[in-house]
Amino acid sequence: MTPRDTAPVKAALFDFDMTLVDSSWGIEHCTNEFAKLKGLRPVPRETVMAAIGLTIEDSWRMYWGEFRQEWLEEYRAKFRAEERRLLRLFPDTLSTLDALRGAGIKTGLVSNRRYARNPAEYLGITDRLDVIIGLEDVTHAKPHPEPLLTALARLGAEPSEAVYVGDTDIDMKAAAAAGVRGIGVATGNFSREQHLAAGAWRACACLAEVPPLCGVTDGKQK
Repeated sequence: MTPRDTAPVKAALFDFDMTLVDSSWGIEHCTNEFAKLKGLRPVPRETVMAAIGLTIEDSWRMYWGEFRQEWLEEYRAKFRAEERRLLRLFPDTLSTLDALRGAGIKTGLVSNRRYARNPAEYLGITDRLDVIIGLEDVTHAKPHPEPLLTALARLGAEPSEAVYVGDTDIDMKAAAAAGVRGIGVATGNFSREQHLAAGAWRACACLAEVPPLCGVTDGKQK
């Protein structure tokens, strides 16, 4: 056990898609509507799930072997609002954020989405987040540590004082690269065992298990 493992948690950062929010149905639906519009091959759900966590550019290269900027502009114009309408917070998202903040832990959102603040505002969770980092705020996407380190710098917290909660191996690799304790949640495409294999500090079934891992019980931090 290292000092990092026992240091009090002062900041809890979260991924967005499939961590705080079930975005899979909206992404799957709108991706395939766009595919029909452009005459592209349909994308099965398992492929959509495997791509969540990547940038949209890399997701589309996985789906169709290429990415075109004009496709992205058309998708945003025709489908982004519908995708957003289908977003659903996980049942324990708000209670988890409230428990952490109530114990004095700062919270943040760090996503490979561009303009991650927009869907967070749509879902009404920005007042529960002390910092929001999307691709527009950094040069490198996760698993590069820059997004996490940028969030921590804005919060005035050290990596050793932070956890990063995410649903993919990309999130766990980003946490390790930033020197942050990674907590994998099995709400996406990765099991607890796969998170641990990817380097997670801890792994859990859902967000409700996160506050105790941060030392928070009965509304207080030990």
